[in-house]
Amino acid sequence: MIPADRATRPGWPDWLGLVVDDLGAARRFYTDLFGREPADAGADWIQFDLGDGRIFELLERDPAKVQYDEARFQPGFPVDDIERARDRLLGLGAEQLTEMEGGPEHGGFWCYFRDPQGHVFELTQPIPPPPASPASGSAGQTSDGLPEGLR
Repeated sequence: MIPADRATRPGWPDWLGLVVDDLGAARRFYTDLFGREPADAGADWIQFDLGDGRIFELLERDPAKVQYDEARFQPGFPVDDIERARDRLLGLGAEQLTEMEGGPEHGGFWCYFRDPQGHVFELTQPIPPPPASPASGSAGQTSDGLPEGLR
């Protein structure tokens, strides 16, 4: 067994993604189901904030992107140290599907994996939004906001 510490052990999912074929139809259905408008949206994704840090996201299926190539549910697990958690996952036999994405302006970093049985999931490292006043870099982050080693 590969040891885990608090920084690399995933918590309960804080994000659930649903890869869909028809984003417009899914938006209408889930807007009615949740009784609320989406909190945020882009050209190929829609997010619903379900409170308490729980995000439900609709993602348009895209065969060119391995993380969105099939219609499916996929959870996102929060960790405190995404780099160390990634290394631990690779040691456990998971396959990394994407490079690290995100940054302070997105509220965190994320990366997709496939477990040894083929299930796709995401690791996330939530980070608080940048302070309102300019600050000189944070410990453990480079000047461009990426955690050390993600450049």
